[in-house]
Amino acid sequence: MTNPPAAPFAAPGRVRPALSPAAVKLLAECRAAKDAAYTASVETAGLPGTPTVTAVRGEVQFVVHPESLADWRRWLHDLGAGDVRGESTGASMVVRCSYGGVPARLVGVGVPALYGERPPMRSHKPAGVRP
Repeated sequence: MTNPPAAPFAAPGRVRPALSPAAVKLLAECRAAKDAAYTASVETAGLPGTPTVTAVRGEVQFVVHPESLADWRRWLHDLGAGDVRGESTGASMVVRCSYGGVPARLVGVGVPALYGERPPMRSHKPAGVRP
């Protein structure tokens, strides 16, 4: 039986290089996002839309499947993103906000279709005015 290879820095005189300041900063951001995602998963467990909360690249990601626009608005309100404009990807709506001081992304799967189900808005033209 062969012995497994030794760790590359286990040999005498070999020193593991120090992390760069950018790497240290990124590790801290990822750790903060992971902690915030754990807290968020506990705090948002009762909200509608079957939430999945994860930490991705230093930000908290909420993926929800709201069944109505009211459910979607509740998520926006609870995350403090009620006045933030989202981006439609066709099948989902993505809104950037923050959660616990950490950048966050709220992904509403099926939300563009919910907006498409709304009745059209009526024009509010004063009576007697012709186009």
